[in-house]
Amino acid sequence: METAPTEQPKVADVIRDIGNNMKTIAMDELELSRREITSYLEKLILRASAALLGAFVALIGLGMLCIVVVAALEPVLQPLWLRLLIMAVAYLALGGGMALWFIKRMGAVHGPDLQKQVSELGETADAVSNGIKH
Repeated sequence: METAPTEQPKVADVIRDIGNNMKTIAMDELELSRREITSYLEKLILRASAALLGAFVALIGLGMLCIVVVAALEPVLQPLWLRLLIMAVAYLALGGGMALWFIKRMGAVHGPDLQKQVSELGETADAVSNGIKH
């Protein structure tokens, strides 16, 4: 039984295959990164929407509490304008303080870690480059 000699692939075909494989790997890495960013943005938008709704409800609740305090201060402070002014200042201070707290908290949110994908893409390019040189 004789076996037919196997043909060696041409260098041009090997380089074309390597290029196609590199393109496929790069496209897959980009797609993975796109999906991670999309997932992160969806979660961020959901959290921001919930926080905005919560802030709106808290703002209304705080306003109603200020109205109650204005009515409750009538025996202590007779002028209505003074009670309203005091509670407006308190309302602004509390609302501003909560807004600053929320801004600082949101500033601590970090995006997705894409370092792994970037690193893998660089390693793949280096491996292909070293393979072509040898």
